[in-house]
Amino acid sequence: MFRIFHYLDAVCKEQSFSKAAQRLYISQPSLSITIRNFENEIGIQLFDRSSFPIQLTDVGVVYMEGVQRILAIEHELEAYIDDITELKSGKLILGAAHLFASYLIPRFIAQFSEKYPQLEIQLKEADMFTLQNLLLKGEVDIIIESGEFDDALFKAVPLYKEQTLLAVPLSDPINLSLGSFRLSVQDVLSNRHIDESVPCVSFVAFSKRRFLILEKGHDMRNRLLQACRENGFEPQICMVINQLMTAYNMVEQQMAVSFVSDTIVKLCGKKENVAFYKIPQSVRNINLIYSKNRYATKAMQEFINFVTTISKCGIDSLLKKE
Repeated sequence: MFRIFHYLDAVCKEQSFSKAAQRLYISQPSLSITIRNFENEIGIQLFDRSSFPIQLTDVGVVYMEGVQRILAIEHELEAYIDDITELKSGKLILGAAHLFASYLIPRFIAQFSEKYPQLEIQLKEADMFTLQNLLLKGEVDIIIESGEFDDALFKAVPLYKEQTLLAVPLSDPINLSLGSFRLSVQDVLSNRHIDESVPCVSFVAFSKRRFLILEKGHDMRNRLLQACRENGFEPQICMVINQLMTAYNMVEQQMAVSFVSDTIVKLCGKKENVAFYKIPQSVRNINLIYSKNRYATKAMQEFINFVTTISKCGIDSLLKKE
């Protein structure tokens, strides 16, 4: 019974029998026949094969909700058994946005794997909204993120604080009139931007500038829109992009202004063609987040303890570009 549920789950996620078969390491005809026989057995057509990509029927949507609950229970039972074996086997699935998935989590994984070499670790990359849904579905164990979350559903473990900065092309004439507020990349690398004596710039000064903005689902997009609207203007958007790192690189190429994080600045090192400005209400927490409604496995607990211990030693040393 559990095998067919995994088959159904794979087809549902891939929206294709052939892709699901590749994922399951079985032939496509065998998968199609197995699911068709199962549909005949229960007297329900779960998939609309006439659509492209393949979609669930109305009754299939309801049926798969039950299947997902059963698979979540199976996952928890497997996790419990893995705990008994003292992490000599098992799986830990982590999730993060592009920046953390590319530059931060790999450093955690490399060190954590040295301690638990037999533990299988997977990493999924997505935006904040998708990651939280994956947590609720039990498809991810822990995520690292900076956005808002529902504390009735999720438990957050603070990792470190990150500062949002306004990045401006150095060639922009506005830098001449805002010299007393302007920060250099070296100021950010030396943490001068978090000094309380450094003033915040008035965001209204940039109401006529063009902005690079992230796609929907990104916390930094929400922050930029909120800052503009609180200052009485809508941003002139020159481009919508998917990654914060890309936005930073485009600012360096003198294209437009954008919000960036001091994490990115520290990871990228010295970029001399960008000016930075401190803005009000710019601090956000970077958290490890997991679902309150799921069993917290030993692997999850060990990873959380491991990462929080590292962060207490100083996050700047971790972010330092090698």
